[in-house]
Amino acid sequence: MSSILHSCIRAVHGVADYLNAIAGVPNYERYLEHFKREHPGETPLTEKEFHKKATDEKYGGGSIRRCC
Repeated sequence: MSSILHSCIRAVHGVADYLNAIAGVPNYERYLEHFKREHPGETPLTEKEFHKKATDEKYGGGSIRRCC
């Protein structure tokens, strides 16, 4: 893969990460980095558990409520 293409792909991923952060989309890799730094020796949530917890927190524990 050429270095220009690789740079473009990284830029697209960076923009996607930024837009997801603005939209409040949870990022498991960021969670793992934080967890490793702030909670050494503890076991982090699995990716499935992480996304379920994020969804429950956003929508009130599984009972989806509409905003409109």
